[in-house]
Amino acid sequence: MTSGASAAVEAAGGRVLRVSRPGGISLRAAHFAGRGGSGKENRGRCVFLSGYTEFIEKHLGSIAELTARGFEVATLDWRGQGLSDRLLPDRHKGHIDRMETHLEDLTAVLEAIDGFASGPPPTVFAHSMGAHLALRYCMAAPDRVARAVLIAPMLGIGRTGMPTWLARLLVEGFCLTPMIDSYILGGAGYGERRRRFEGNPLTTDRAQFEALHRMLDENPDLALGDPTFSWVRAAFRSIDAVMAPGALEAVRTPLLLALAGQETIVENAAIERAAARLPDARLARFPEARHEILREREPSRRALWAAVDGFLADTEAEPAGR
Repeated sequence: MTSGASAAVEAAGGRVLRVSRPGGISLRAAHFAGRGGSGKENRGRCVFLSGYTEFIEKHLGSIAELTARGFEVATLDWRGQGLSDRLLPDRHKGHIDRMETHLEDLTAVLEAIDGFASGPPPTVFAHSMGAHLALRYCMAAPDRVARAVLIAPMLGIGRTGMPTWLARLLVEGFCLTPMIDSYILGGAGYGERRRRFEGNPLTTDRAQFEALHRMLDENPDLALGDPTFSWVRAAFRSIDAVMAPGALEAVRTPLLLALAGQETIVENAAIERAAARLPDARLARFPEARHEILREREPSRRALWAAVDGFLADTEAEPAGR
């Protein structure tokens, strides 16, 4: 199963590599050479960061869009998902101790791919949890990223089923008990509930939805279910760090924030508040899209890539050092 997944990456022009981390954790990453296009033979390096439950194969189509635009692309499976090492005996549990661990892993992966750590600042293209981490990556060093596209960034969590203050209180409390690595209330592993197209929060495109689950049928090791209390605590605490007074105002990276009109997984109001505070950000809205704009129906996907192309053209025209 694992070899089949790697074969799909290689068939798409990628090179799969493993990156070792302290504690015996092994991460899966991939590197794709740019193909040129859109009038740009070489646009430089791009880092693609996927969201919670996601994996490299899910975004091969988007990576192909980037390489066709002249980008050399690096990506990874975050620890605890995809074919990177899982952290608990139940591999369907989404688990992490702190979001900073993901950022440390990202740095290690980029150092393992020639040129990504030492070359010019890359473009970052990211979705959901990955977009949250991309923003934190920008915050950590002003000149680390040339520009970033953040699609449905996790700057607030939707659908908690209760007031956010109460959800935070309960999560912090459960993390003081042995339930810290249990599924959140009502949570479960990957199963039939996630396979139902009707009412799903991800996409209105049935073909894209069914293609995802065929990938999981072919490679069950890729599947992930709901998060643990520890994962949710890490997310809440990291959101607090991003939204803290003065934090967003210090970001100098040009940003495109894409917002899905039919969003329920992340909080659109939080994205709008963040966009208003960021010094160099533009907000693009896609009214017909659900959370996974990259895997939506063609009109929404086409509109997203048109917005990306406009953003790339504008930021390439900006003077160095802004």
